[in-house]
Amino acid sequence: MRFYDIKQLISKGDSRTVSVKKNIIGSFLVKGVSIIVSLLLVPLTLGYVSSEIYGIWLTISSVMVWLGFFDIGFTLGLKNKLAEAIALNDWERGKSLVSTTYFMMVLIFVPLCILLIAIIPHINWAGFLNVNAIYNYDIIKALYVLTICFCLQMIVNVLTTVIAAYQKVALSSSFPVIGNVLSLLIILVLTKTCSPSLMALAFALSAAPVVVVLIASFFLFHKQFNKVSPSIKAINKKYIRDLFNLGASFFIIQLQCVILFQTTNILISNISGPEDVTAYNIAYKYIGIAMMVYTIILSPLWPAFTDAYTKQDFNWMKSVYRKMTKVYFLSVIVMAIMILLSPIVYKIWIGEKADIPFLMTLSVAIYMMISNWDSLQVNLINGIGTIRLQLYVTLIGLVLHIPLSLFLGRFIGVYGVICSMTIINFIYCLFFTKQINMILNKKATGIWIR
Repeated sequence: MRFYDIKQLISKGDSRTVSVKKNIIGSFLVKGVSIIVSLLLVPLTLGYVSSEIYGIWLTISSVMVWLGFFDIGFTLGLKNKLAEAIALNDWERGKSLVSTTYFMMVLIFVPLCILLIAIIPHINWAGFLNVNAIYNYDIIKALYVLTICFCLQMIVNVLTTVIAAYQKVALSSSFPVIGNVLSLLIILVLTKTCSPSLMALAFALSAAPVVVVLIASFFLFHKQFNKVSPSIKAINKKYIRDLFNLGASFFIIQLQCVILFQTTNILISNISGPEDVTAYNIAYKYIGIAMMVYTIILSPLWPAFTDAYTKQDFNWMKSVYRKMTKVYFLSVIVMAIMILLSPIVYKIWIGEKADIPFLMTLSVAIYMMISNWDSLQVNLINGIGTIRLQLYVTLIGLVLHIPLSLFLGRFIGVYGVICSMTIINFIYCLFFTKQINMILNKKATGIWIR
Protein backbone atom coordinates (compact mmCIF):
# COMPACT_ATOMS: atom_id res chain seq x y z
CA MET A 1 0.00 0.00 0.00
CA ARG A 2 1.38 3.41 -1.01
CA PHE A 3 1.87 6.21 1.53
CA TYR A 4 -0.84 8.23 -0.24
CA ASP A 5 -3.32 5.35 0.13
CA ILE A 6 -2.52 5.04 3.84
CA LYS A 7 -3.01 8.79 4.29
CA GLN A 8 -6.37 8.57 2.51
CA LEU A 9 -7.45 5.66 4.73
CA ILE A 10 -6.56 7.58 7.91
CA SER A 11 -8.36 10.75 6.80
CA LYS A 12 -11.56 8.86 5.92
CA GLY A 13 -14.44 9.49 8.35
CA ASP A 14 -15.51 12.24 10.73
CA SER A 15 -13.08 14.18 12.93
CA ARG A 16 -13.56 11.85 15.93
CA THR A 17 -12.88 8.72 13.83
CA VAL A 18 -9.82 10.31 12.22
CA SER A 19 -8.52 11.25 15.69
CA VAL A 20 -8.93 7.65 16.90
CA LYS A 21 -7.07 6.30 13.84
CA LYS A 22 -4.21 8.77 14.27
CA ASN A 23 -3.90 7.89 17.97
CA ILE A 24 -3.81 4.15 17.24
CA ILE A 25 -1.07 4.54 14.61
CA GLY A 26 0.84 7.00 16.79
CA SER A 27 0.59 4.64 19.79
CA PHE A 28 1.98 1.77 17.72
CA LEU A 29 4.99 3.89 16.71
CA VAL A 30 5.54 5.10 20.28
CA LYS A 31 5.24 1.58 21.69
CA GLY A 32 7.76 0.29 19.16
CA VAL A 33 10.29 2.94 20.19
CA SER A 34 9.50 2.23 23.86
CA ILE A 35 10.31 -1.47 23.47
CA ILE A 36 13.64 -0.71 21.76
CA VAL A 37 14.63 1.85 24.42
CA SER A 38 13.63 -0.53 27.24
CA LEU A 39 15.75 -3.31 25.72
CA LEU A 40 18.75 -0.95 25.49
CA LEU A 41 18.20 0.43 28.99
CA VAL A 42 18.56 -2.93 30.80
CA PRO A 43 22.05 -3.94 29.55
CA LEU A 44 23.31 -0.35 29.83
CA THR A 45 22.09 -0.14 33.44
CA LEU A 46 23.66 -3.51 34.26
CA GLY A 47 26.86 -2.16 32.73
CA TYR A 48 26.79 0.71 35.23
CA VAL A 49 25.76 -1.14 38.42
CA SER A 50 25.89 -4.77 39.48
CA SER A 51 22.93 -7.11 39.04
CA GLU A 52 22.46 -7.04 42.84
CA ILE A 53 22.17 -3.22 42.95
CA TYR A 54 19.88 -3.28 39.92
CA GLY A 55 17.72 -5.88 41.67
CA ILE A 56 17.50 -3.62 44.73
CA TRP A 57 16.42 -0.74 42.49
CA LEU A 58 13.69 -2.83 40.83
CA THR A 59 12.36 -3.86 44.24
CA ILE A 60 12.22 -0.40 45.84
CA SER A 61 10.85 1.23 42.68
CA SER A 62 8.05 -1.34 42.45
CA VAL A 63 7.00 -0.47 46.01
CA MET A 64 6.50 3.14 44.88
CA VAL A 65 3.96 2.07 42.27
CA TRP A 66 1.53 1.26 45.07
CA LEU A 67 1.72 4.87 46.29
CA GLY A 68 0.03 5.88 43.03
CA PHE A 69 -3.24 4.74 44.56
CA PHE A 70 -3.13 7.71 46.92
CA ASP A 71 -4.52 9.87 44.11
CA ILE A 72 -7.83 8.05 44.84
CA GLY A 73 -8.69 8.07 41.13
CA PHE A 74 -8.81 11.88 40.77
CA THR A 75 -6.96 11.84 37.45
CA LEU A 76 -9.24 9.14 36.02
CA GLY A 77 -12.24 11.18 37.09
CA LEU A 78 -10.68 14.22 35.40
CA LYS A 79 -10.32 12.34 32.11
CA ASN A 80 -14.09 11.86 31.82
CA LYS A 81 -15.19 15.20 33.27
CA LEU A 82 -12.74 17.23 31.16
CA ALA A 83 -13.64 15.31 27.99
CA GLU A 84 -17.29 16.23 28.64
CA ALA A 85 -16.39 19.91 29.12
CA ILE A 86 -14.34 19.92 25.90
CA ALA A 87 -17.20 18.30 23.96
CA LEU A 88 -19.53 21.06 25.16
CA ASN A 89 -16.91 23.83 24.63
CA ASP A 90 -17.30 24.69 28.32
CA TRP A 91 -13.75 26.02 28.73
CA GLU A 92 -14.38 27.76 32.05
CA ARG A 93 -15.46 24.46 33.61
CA GLY A 94 -12.56 22.66 31.92
CA LYS A 95 -10.04 25.14 33.35
CA SER A 96 -11.56 24.76 36.83
CA LEU A 97 -11.47 20.96 36.63
CA VAL A 98 -7.79 20.94 35.64
CA SER A 99 -6.86 23.56 38.27
CA THR A 100 -8.79 21.73 41.00
CA THR A 101 -7.15 18.40 40.12
CA TYR A 102 -3.67 19.95 40.34
CA PHE A 103 -4.69 21.47 43.69
CA MET A 104 -5.81 18.07 45.01
CA MET A 105 -2.64 16.34 43.79
CA VAL A 106 -0.51 18.92 45.61
CA LEU A 107 -2.70 18.59 48.71
CA ILE A 108 -2.22 14.79 48.71
CA PHE A 109 1.35 14.26 47.56
CA VAL A 110 3.29 17.11 49.20
CA PRO A 111 2.32 16.00 52.76
CA LEU A 112 2.81 12.35 51.72
CA CYS A 113 6.32 13.19 50.47
CA ILE A 114 7.21 14.95 53.73
CA LEU A 115 5.83 12.04 55.78
CA LEU A 116 7.78 9.43 53.81
CA ILE A 117 11.04 11.39 54.00
CA ALA A 118 10.59 11.54 57.78
CA ILE A 119 9.94 7.77 58.02
CA ILE A 120 12.56 6.44 55.55
CA PRO A 121 15.72 6.72 57.77
CA HIS A 122 14.05 4.86 60.65
CA ILE A 123 13.52 1.60 58.74
CA ASN A 124 16.09 -1.18 58.34
CA TRP A 125 15.74 -1.41 54.55
CA ALA A 126 18.55 -3.93 54.12
CA GLY A 127 16.80 -6.34 56.44
CA PHE A 128 13.38 -5.64 54.90
CA LEU A 129 14.69 -6.31 51.38
CA ASN A 130 16.86 -9.22 52.53
CA VAL A 131 20.11 -7.73 51.16
CA ASN A 132 23.56 -7.09 52.62
CA ALA A 133 23.56 -4.53 55.46
CA ILE A 134 26.24 -2.46 53.69
CA TYR A 135 23.56 -1.29 51.24
CA ASN A 136 21.26 0.21 53.89
CA TYR A 137 22.63 3.79 53.71
CA ASP A 138 22.64 3.73 49.88
CA ILE A 139 19.05 2.48 49.86
CA ILE A 140 17.96 5.32 52.16
CA LYS A 141 19.58 7.95 49.91
CA ALA A 142 18.03 6.35 46.82
CA LEU A 143 14.62 6.30 48.50
CA TYR A 144 14.86 10.03 49.24
CA VAL A 145 15.41 10.71 45.53
CA LEU A 146 12.76 8.22 44.45
CA THR A 147 10.14 9.55 46.88
CA ILE A 148 10.60 13.18 45.83
CA CYS A 149 10.58 12.33 42.13
CA PHE A 150 7.60 10.01 42.41
CA CYS A 151 5.46 12.53 44.30
CA LEU A 152 6.40 15.25 41.80
CA GLN A 153 5.52 12.91 38.96
CA MET A 154 2.08 12.22 40.40
CA ILE A 155 1.44 15.99 40.40
CA VAL A 156 2.83 16.86 36.96
CA ASN A 157 1.25 13.79 35.33
CA VAL A 158 -2.11 15.58 35.43
CA LEU A 159 -0.96 16.87 32.03
CA THR A 160 -1.13 13.36 30.51
CA THR A 161 -4.76 13.08 31.62
CA VAL A 162 -5.53 16.47 30.05
CA ILE A 163 -3.95 15.31 26.77
CA ALA A 164 -5.97 12.07 26.86
CA ALA A 165 -9.18 14.05 27.41
CA TYR A 166 -8.32 15.99 24.24
CA GLN A 167 -8.21 12.58 22.44
CA LYS A 168 -4.45 12.76 21.89
CA VAL A 169 -3.49 9.50 23.61
CA ALA A 170 -0.44 8.91 21.39
CA LEU A 171 1.04 12.26 22.49
CA SER A 172 0.64 11.50 26.20
CA SER A 173 2.17 8.03 25.78
CA SER A 174 5.26 9.57 24.15
CA PHE A 175 6.39 11.23 27.40
CA PRO A 176 7.56 8.02 29.14
CA VAL A 177 9.51 7.12 26.00
CA ILE A 178 11.25 10.50 25.90
CA GLY A 179 11.92 10.14 29.63
CA ASN A 180 13.51 6.72 29.05
CA VAL A 181 15.69 8.12 26.25
CA LEU A 182 16.85 10.87 28.62
CA SER A 183 17.52 8.25 31.33
CA LEU A 184 19.51 6.26 28.78
CA LEU A 185 21.72 9.28 28.02
CA ILE A 186 22.22 10.09 31.73
CA ILE A 187 23.26 6.51 32.53
CA LEU A 188 25.59 6.54 29.53
CA VAL A 189 27.28 9.63 31.00
CA LEU A 190 27.37 8.05 34.47
CA THR A 191 29.18 4.97 33.15
CA LYS A 192 31.95 7.27 31.89
CA THR A 193 32.14 9.70 34.81
CA CYS A 194 30.85 8.14 38.09
CA SER A 195 31.42 5.01 40.11
CA PRO A 196 28.40 2.67 40.55
CA SER A 197 25.80 4.35 42.78
CA LEU A 198 22.26 3.34 43.66
CA MET A 199 21.34 6.98 44.33
CA ALA A 200 22.71 8.11 40.93
CA LEU A 201 20.75 5.30 39.26
CA ALA A 202 17.59 6.36 41.12
CA PHE A 203 18.09 9.94 39.93
CA ALA A 204 18.71 8.91 36.31
CA LEU A 205 15.65 6.68 36.09
CA SER A 206 13.15 8.65 38.20
CA ALA A 207 14.04 12.31 37.63
CA ALA A 208 14.12 12.19 33.82
CA PRO A 209 10.37 11.46 33.35
CA VAL A 210 9.48 14.34 35.71
CA VAL A 211 11.68 16.79 33.81
CA VAL A 212 10.13 15.75 30.49
CA VAL A 213 6.55 16.30 31.67
CA LEU A 214 7.46 19.58 33.41
CA ILE A 215 8.93 20.99 30.19
CA ALA A 216 5.98 19.68 28.17
CA SER A 217 3.56 21.29 30.66
CA PHE A 218 5.19 24.69 30.23
CA PHE A 219 4.89 24.62 26.43
CA LEU A 220 1.55 22.81 26.00
CA PHE A 221 -0.39 24.81 28.62
CA HIS A 222 0.86 28.04 27.05
CA LYS A 223 -0.08 26.97 23.52
CA GLN A 224 -2.15 23.92 22.56
CA PHE A 225 -4.04 23.56 25.84
CA ASN A 226 -4.05 27.17 26.99
CA LYS A 227 -7.87 27.18 27.34
CA VAL A 228 -7.64 24.77 30.28
CA SER A 229 -4.24 25.83 31.68
CA PRO A 230 -4.18 25.61 35.50
CA SER A 231 -4.64 28.73 37.57
CA ILE A 232 -4.96 29.34 41.32
CA LYS A 233 -7.96 31.59 40.67
CA ALA A 234 -9.72 28.79 38.73
CA ILE A 235 -9.62 26.31 41.64
CA ASN A 236 -13.22 25.50 42.50
CA LYS A 237 -14.02 23.33 45.51
CA LYS A 238 -17.43 22.36 44.13
CA TYR A 239 -15.66 20.19 41.51
CA ILE A 240 -13.81 18.19 44.16
CA ARG A 241 -17.00 16.22 44.88
CA ASP A 242 -17.58 15.49 41.17
CA LEU A 243 -14.00 14.37 40.65
CA PHE A 244 -13.93 12.37 43.87
CA ASN A 245 -17.24 10.54 43.30
CA LEU A 246 -16.22 9.32 39.85
CA GLY A 247 -12.55 8.96 40.80
CA ALA A 248 -13.27 6.93 43.94
CA SER A 249 -15.25 4.44 41.85
CA PHE A 250 -12.34 4.11 39.43
CA PHE A 251 -10.04 3.71 42.44
CA ILE A 252 -11.95 0.68 43.76
CA ILE A 253 -12.08 -0.82 40.27
CA GLN A 254 -8.31 -0.31 39.92
CA LEU A 255 -7.74 -1.90 43.33
CA GLN A 256 -9.56 -5.02 42.16
CA CYS A 257 -7.33 -5.18 39.07
CA VAL A 258 -4.20 -4.96 41.22
CA ILE A 259 -5.39 -7.77 43.49
CA LEU A 260 -6.38 -9.89 40.50
CA PHE A 261 -3.05 -9.49 38.69
CA GLN A 262 -0.43 -8.67 41.33
CA THR A 263 -1.26 -11.64 43.60
CA THR A 264 -1.05 -14.18 40.77
CA ASN A 265 2.70 -14.88 41.07
CA ILE A 266 2.45 -15.19 44.86
CA LEU A 267 -0.49 -17.60 44.59
CA ILE A 268 1.20 -19.73 41.93
CA SER A 269 4.42 -19.88 43.95
CA ASN A 270 2.54 -20.98 47.08
CA ILE A 271 0.35 -23.51 45.30
CA SER A 272 2.75 -24.99 42.78
CA GLY A 273 6.27 -23.59 43.19
CA PRO A 274 8.57 -20.99 41.57
CA GLU A 275 9.13 -23.08 38.43
CA ASP A 276 5.49 -22.64 37.48
CA VAL A 277 5.76 -18.89 38.18
CA THR A 278 8.45 -18.77 35.51
CA ALA A 279 6.39 -20.86 33.08
CA TYR A 280 3.30 -18.70 33.63
CA ASN A 281 5.19 -15.43 33.14
CA ILE A 282 6.92 -16.58 29.95
CA ALA A 283 3.58 -17.76 28.50
CA TYR A 284 1.98 -14.48 29.62
CA LYS A 285 4.71 -12.40 27.96
CA TYR A 286 4.39 -14.41 24.75
CA ILE A 287 0.59 -14.35 24.37
CA GLY A 288 0.63 -10.87 25.90
CA ILE A 289 2.07 -9.51 22.64
CA ALA A 290 -1.36 -9.94 21.02
CA MET A 291 -3.01 -8.44 24.10
CA MET A 292 -0.68 -5.42 23.99
CA VAL A 293 -1.54 -4.72 20.33
CA TYR A 294 -5.25 -5.01 21.12
CA THR A 295 -4.89 -2.64 24.10
CA ILE A 296 -3.14 -0.03 21.93
CA ILE A 297 -6.15 -0.08 19.60
CA LEU A 298 -8.58 0.22 22.52
CA SER A 299 -6.89 3.08 24.40
CA PRO A 300 -8.02 6.03 22.22
CA LEU A 301 -11.67 4.88 22.42
CA TRP A 302 -12.15 5.92 26.07
CA PRO A 303 -12.02 9.73 25.51
CA ALA A 304 -13.65 9.31 22.07
CA PHE A 305 -16.67 7.59 23.64
CA THR A 306 -16.87 10.32 26.31
CA ASP A 307 -17.08 12.89 23.50
CA ALA A 308 -19.61 10.84 21.50
CA TYR A 309 -21.86 10.08 24.49
CA THR A 310 -21.84 13.72 25.59
CA LYS A 311 -23.02 14.66 22.11
CA GLN A 312 -25.45 11.67 22.05
CA ASP A 313 -23.85 10.31 18.86
CA PHE A 314 -25.16 6.74 19.24
CA ASN A 315 -24.73 5.88 15.56
CA TRP A 316 -20.99 6.50 15.78
CA MET A 317 -20.69 4.48 19.00
CA LYS A 318 -22.61 1.52 17.50
CA SER A 319 -20.46 1.61 14.36
CA VAL A 320 -17.20 1.60 16.35
CA TYR A 321 -18.47 -1.18 18.63
CA ARG A 322 -19.25 -3.39 15.61
CA LYS A 323 -15.81 -2.70 14.12
CA MET A 324 -14.04 -3.40 17.40
CA THR A 325 -15.93 -6.67 17.73
CA LYS A 326 -14.39 -7.72 14.40
CA VAL A 327 -10.96 -6.62 15.63
CA TYR A 328 -11.52 -8.72 18.76
CA PHE A 329 -12.25 -11.87 16.76
CA LEU A 330 -9.16 -11.17 14.66
CA SER A 331 -7.13 -11.06 17.90
CA VAL A 332 -8.60 -14.45 18.88
CA ILE A 333 -7.43 -15.93 15.56
CA VAL A 334 -3.95 -14.45 16.11
CA MET A 335 -3.79 -15.95 19.61
CA ALA A 336 -4.89 -19.36 18.26
CA ILE A 337 -2.03 -19.27 15.75
CA MET A 338 0.37 -18.23 18.52
CA ILE A 339 -0.75 -21.22 20.61
CA LEU A 340 0.02 -23.61 17.76
CA LEU A 341 3.41 -22.01 17.11
CA SER A 342 4.35 -21.73 20.80
CA PRO A 343 6.60 -24.86 21.02
CA ILE A 344 8.71 -23.56 18.11
CA VAL A 345 8.81 -19.99 19.46
CA TYR A 346 9.81 -21.12 22.96
CA LYS A 347 12.60 -23.29 21.55
CA ILE A 348 14.05 -20.35 19.59
CA TRP A 349 13.43 -17.78 22.35
CA ILE A 350 14.49 -19.54 25.57
CA GLY A 351 15.85 -22.89 24.40
CA GLU A 352 16.16 -25.36 27.28
CA LYS A 353 16.29 -22.70 30.02
CA ALA A 354 12.66 -23.32 31.05
CA ASP A 355 9.92 -25.82 30.31
CA ILE A 356 6.62 -24.26 29.23
CA PRO A 357 3.87 -26.90 29.03
CA PHE A 358 1.48 -26.57 26.08
CA LEU A 359 -1.43 -26.59 28.55
CA MET A 360 0.06 -23.54 30.28
CA THR A 361 0.14 -21.57 27.02
CA LEU A 362 -3.39 -22.70 26.16
CA SER A 363 -4.73 -21.75 29.62
CA VAL A 364 -3.12 -18.31 29.54
CA ALA A 365 -4.40 -17.71 26.00
CA ILE A 366 -8.00 -18.63 26.93
CA TYR A 367 -7.80 -16.27 29.89
CA MET A 368 -6.50 -13.48 27.67
CA MET A 369 -9.18 -14.05 25.03
CA ILE A 370 -11.88 -13.57 27.66
CA SER A 371 -9.99 -10.68 29.27
CA ASN A 372 -9.73 -8.89 25.89
CA TRP A 373 -13.49 -9.10 25.39
CA ASP A 374 -14.01 -7.73 28.90
CA SER A 375 -11.53 -4.91 28.15
CA LEU A 376 -13.53 -3.87 25.09
CA GLN A 377 -16.77 -3.52 27.07
CA VAL A 378 -15.10 -1.84 30.07
CA ASN A 379 -13.14 0.66 27.98
CA LEU A 380 -16.30 1.90 26.28
CA ILE A 381 -18.31 1.91 29.53
CA ASN A 382 -15.54 3.91 31.24
CA GLY A 383 -15.65 6.42 28.41
CA ILE A 384 -19.41 6.80 28.80
CA GLY A 385 -18.92 7.13 32.57
CA THR A 386 -21.67 4.73 33.65
CA ILE A 387 -19.50 2.73 36.05
CA ARG A 388 -21.76 2.10 39.07
CA LEU A 389 -22.51 -1.48 37.93
CA GLN A 390 -18.81 -2.05 37.24
CA LEU A 391 -18.01 -0.88 40.76
CA TYR A 392 -20.26 -3.54 42.29
CA VAL A 393 -19.47 -6.37 39.87
CA THR A 394 -15.69 -6.02 40.22
CA LEU A 395 -16.07 -6.61 43.96
CA ILE A 396 -16.53 -10.26 42.90
CA GLY A 397 -12.89 -10.35 41.84
CA LEU A 398 -11.81 -8.42 44.93
CA VAL A 399 -13.40 -10.97 47.26
CA LEU A 400 -13.38 -14.21 45.25
CA HIS A 401 -10.02 -14.48 43.45
CA ILE A 402 -7.71 -15.53 46.29
CA PRO A 403 -10.02 -18.12 47.97
CA LEU A 404 -11.15 -19.51 44.60
CA SER A 405 -7.51 -19.84 43.44
CA LEU A 406 -6.54 -21.66 46.63
CA PHE A 407 -9.57 -23.97 46.36
CA LEU A 408 -9.05 -24.86 42.69
CA GLY A 409 -5.29 -25.08 43.25
CA ARG A 410 -5.85 -28.08 45.52
CA PHE A 411 -7.17 -30.06 42.56
CA ILE A 412 -5.41 -28.70 39.47
CA GLY A 413 -2.37 -26.87 40.86
CA VAL A 414 -1.13 -23.79 39.00
CA TYR A 415 -4.03 -24.00 36.55
CA GLY A 416 -6.41 -23.31 39.43
CA VAL A 417 -5.09 -19.73 39.69
CA ILE A 418 -5.45 -19.15 35.94
CA CYS A 419 -8.87 -20.79 36.00
CA SER A 420 -9.95 -18.45 38.81
CA MET A 421 -8.96 -15.37 36.77
CA THR A 422 -10.74 -16.81 33.72
CA ILE A 423 -13.97 -17.51 35.61
CA ILE A 424 -14.01 -14.05 37.21
CA ASN A 425 -13.42 -12.30 33.88
CA PHE A 426 -16.13 -14.43 32.24
CA ILE A 427 -18.60 -13.25 34.89
CA TYR A 428 -17.54 -9.66 34.19
CA CYS A 429 -18.12 -10.21 30.47
CA LEU A 430 -21.70 -11.37 31.04
CA PHE A 431 -22.61 -8.19 32.92
CA PHE A 432 -20.67 -5.66 30.87
CA THR A 433 -21.61 -7.02 27.44
CA LYS A 434 -25.27 -6.71 28.42
CA GLN A 435 -24.69 -3.22 29.82
CA ILE A 436 -22.93 -1.74 26.77
CA ASN A 437 -25.55 -3.18 24.43
CA MET A 438 -28.37 -1.78 26.56
CA ILE A 439 -26.69 1.66 26.57
CA LEU A 440 -26.03 1.70 22.82
CA ASN A 441 -29.63 0.66 22.11
CA LYS A 442 -30.98 3.26 24.58
CA LYS A 443 -32.61 0.58 26.74
CA ALA A 444 -30.48 1.02 29.87
CA THR A 445 -32.22 2.11 33.04
CA GLY A 446 -31.41 2.16 36.76
CA ILE A 447 -28.00 0.82 37.69
CA TRP A 448 -27.28 -0.08 34.04
CA ILE A 449 -26.99 3.61 33.12
CA ARG A 450 -25.62 5.10 36.36
